[in-house]
Amino acid sequence: MTGDFSWLRDAVLAMGDRTSAAVDLAVQALVGNDAATAARAREIEKQVDAMYYGIDEDCLDALAAGSCSREEVNFVISSLKIAMELERTCDYANQIAKLVQRKFASQDMKPLAPLHGSLACMKDQSLEMLRGALDCYRCLDCGLTEQVIAKDTKVDKSNRDLFRDMVCVLSVHPWAQETIMDYHVAIRYVERVGDRATNIAELVFYIVRGERLKKKAAAGGGTNGG
Repeated sequence: MTGDFSWLRDAVLAMGDRTSAAVDLAVQALVGNDAATAARAREIEKQVDAMYYGIDEDCLDALAAGSCSREEVNFVISSLKIAMELERTCDYANQIAKLVQRKFASQDMKPLAPLHGSLACMKDQSLEMLRGALDCYRCLDCGLTEQVIAKDTKVDKSNRDLFRDMVCVLSVHPWAQETIMDYHVAIRYVERVGDRATNIAELVFYIVRGERLKKKAAAGGGTNGG
């Protein structure tokens, strides 16, 4: 890449840091049933939205200048797509935080207390993927891409294990059906953080190699969902 687009890289990475913080706080709020922590996560989500709109406008301005090479256009557009992935990821954090504020705060969460440790572990796995994907982008190192994507199997397994555990809780506490269903929604949001991280890693691969990872994998006989 011949032009200096460090301003764009830095803006996307800053957005990524804020997004990671929002996810972390949202799950902390869920595990602790803490409305105040949920409010902090939702405030960060507003900041991330503003950051995304700023990146969007700056990218449009860069492209409208008409002086970008094909490689530079690829970087700008892919960076904007990464920012979109981060915006959606932060929206998951916002949705979890809203569940805490609007539902869990008035519900009995004691039956689900044994699951909190597993959920916190799943959150750590998803955030490890997200931060790894951002490291790929920071260094433009597609060699890290497969490492990020491979970790999605752990997140998926955690999601399945938690679903099984929720069914067990439901069998013992059928009166807590609504709470358990809401908890399942929150867990699905955490699982989707890992999927978004996979998408970011694949976008970095496209920036560096100029070809899509899924297309390359398909030609080799396999691919990884994202």
